[in-house]
Amino acid sequence: MKSHPLSNVTVLIPAVNEEKTIEKMVKDCIKIKKYNINILVIIDSKTTDQTRKIAEKSGAKVVHVGKGMGKGNAVKLSIPHIKGDYVVQIDADYQFIPSEIPRLIDPLTKGHDVTLGTRYQKGSSVEPGSVSFLKLLGSFFLSGATSAVTKQRITDVMAGFKGFKTPVLKEIKPEENHFGYEAELVIKAVKKKYKVLNVPITYKKRSSGSSNVNSIKHGILVLITILKTGLKN
Repeated sequence: MKSHPLSNVTVLIPAVNEEKTIEKMVKDCIKIKKYNINILVIIDSKTTDQTRKIAEKSGAKVVHVGKGMGKGNAVKLSIPHIKGDYVVQIDADYQFIPSEIPRLIDPLTKGHDVTLGTRYQKGSSVEPGSVSFLKLLGSFFLSGATSAVTKQRITDVMAGFKGFKTPVLKEIKPEENHFGYEAELVIKAVKKKYKVLNVPITYKKRSSGSSNVNSIKHGILVLITILKTGLKN
C-alpha cells in the first residue's frame, strides 16, 4: 500500500520573556510525528531574557519583531516565513498543550478552513484557577459579540490556539497589532464564507511568570475591533 506524504505544518509561537517554558513548548511540538513540523518563534524585541537563545537551541526558527508592537503585528510579520499547507498559532506560556495540535489540524485536512481552540464547550478541560473571573467574563462577552456579528456560534474567540489553512491565513491576515486580531481573523474568515469550527481543548494554569496584559484596556480594544471589522463590507 502506497503511503501518503505527511502534511507540512507551521507552528507560530508568539513569545515575550518565556525562557521558562519555550524549550518544552518547542520540543513538544517537534515530538508530533503526524506532520512535518516547522516551528517559528516570534519574539518581541522588548524580550530581555534568553527566550531567543533557548528557542533556537531547541530547534525553532526565530523571527524578531519591533519592540512592543503587539501580538497581532507579530503574527502578521511571521506570515512570509510560513511553510506548508497548514498553520497553528499557540501561545508560548504552555497553558495550551502542543500535543493537542492534531485536534486543530485534522479538521483542516477534512474540509474546514479555520479551527478555533475553545475552553468553553463540551469536551474542553480547564484547570481550576487558570482563568480569572474578569478574564472569563470578558471572554464570554467578546465571544458573544463576535457570534452576534458573524451570526455563527463562536465559543472562545480570544483563545491563543487556532489553526488555519495557509492560503486562508494569508488572505485574512491581521491588520490590528493588538489582541483584537484574534477576533478580526475569525470575523474575516466567516465573512469570506470559510468553514470555521470550534474545537474543544485543554487549558492549564500558567507554570511560570505572569501575564502583564491589562484585561480591561485590551478588552475595549478587542470590542472596537469586533465592531469595526463587523461593519466593514
